[in-house]
Amino acid sequence: MAPSSATAPTWFSGKAMFWVMWPVLVAMDLWSKAWAFAWLAEQQPTIHPDGRAHVVFDGAIAFRLVTWSNTGTIWGLFQNATVILIVLRCCALVALLWYLRQTPARQRLQVFVLGLIFAGALGNLYDNFTCENGGVRDFLRFSGTWPMEWGFPAFNVADSCISVGAVGLLFLLMREPARGPAGGASGRAAEPSGRG
Repeated sequence: MAPSSATAPTWFSGKAMFWVMWPVLVAMDLWSKAWAFAWLAEQQPTIHPDGRAHVVFDGAIAFRLVTWSNTGTIWGLFQNATVILIVLRCCALVALLWYLRQTPARQRLQVFVLGLIFAGALGNLYDNFTCENGGVRDFLRFSGTWPMEWGFPAFNVADSCISVGAVGLLFLLMREPARGPAGGASGRAAEPSGRG
């Protein structure tokens, strides 16, 4: 039996949040990268981009603005594998759109986290296609000395979107193991509780 219009897979009906949020997040990501890189270039024109840094605050936890180009992926893995990463990111965008279509509109939190991941992937993919050597622009850098000396890899708004979205999606999938790809409850659970 064909699904009703209320439960049939769709990209748009009831999913305006996804289509409104990802352009806003991509714009924030691209603007913040452009601003940070341009500002540091203006402040430190004689320093190589990889060496530019501005201390926002220092201490046990320090925060700096930097201008680093990451030709790899998260945590700096797979450096100089730009072409492979571009292909994987393009495939991820297609997969996210397919998953969005299968997600019922009533699962608003899942639609939200898919929007986060989509925006992050698109923001970094833009850098792959437009920046020199295909690197992604990272400019937020945290480090510290407590409880031991540490440094967190530089990141950007797109990375934050992907991380928060991925953790959120993993949580949702673990919380509802009975749901299939379409997000619907299993057939047995959907049966009426009363029997005539």
